[in-house]
Amino acid sequence: MTDLATVENSIRRRSFGTLSTLDSSGNPHATAVTYAAAGEGTNLTLYITTRTTNVKVKNIRRRPQVAFVIPVPHRFLPMMPPAAVQFAGSAEILNHENADARGAFHADWFLRRILAAEERIVAQRAELCFIAVRPRRWLSTYGIGMSALDIVRHPGDAIGRADLTGGN
Repeated sequence: MTDLATVENSIRRRSFGTLSTLDSSGNPHATAVTYAAAGEGTNLTLYITTRTTNVKVKNIRRRPQVAFVIPVPHRFLPMMPPAAVQFAGSAEILNHENADARGAFHADWFLRRILAAEERIVAQRAELCFIAVRPRRWLSTYGIGMSALDIVRHPGDAIGRADLTGGN
């Protein structure tokens, strides 16, 4: 079992991941996204800024079940495969005025710029929306809380999971 606080810290310190949705035929559609995590002390929710015309939005409206992967690069060994957090969860499309999503993006200098760029890109602000991604109970991990050397020496120990409910 991986320590939940360590996993949440890894998620909240990052802003890039891969969101996977299902199309109308049940085929997976994976997309790289920038996300902002809800503030500490709140339920773990990832907010993604996008446009209502994008495939991922259409897929989520049809089927809210998603999967999400967050790579966690090794700071001084970028050539090593990254550690990772992955989970299955549900997604919800939110209006571009949603205060929680906007607050998550405004909490970080880089993410504020991402949101501002998205707002400039859209022809009409009404096309802008957020996706709220909420994990189910388990967060699966690989190498979270371990050094790259420890992962190489003990790869079996790198596999873990964290329980969002705090139980076992």
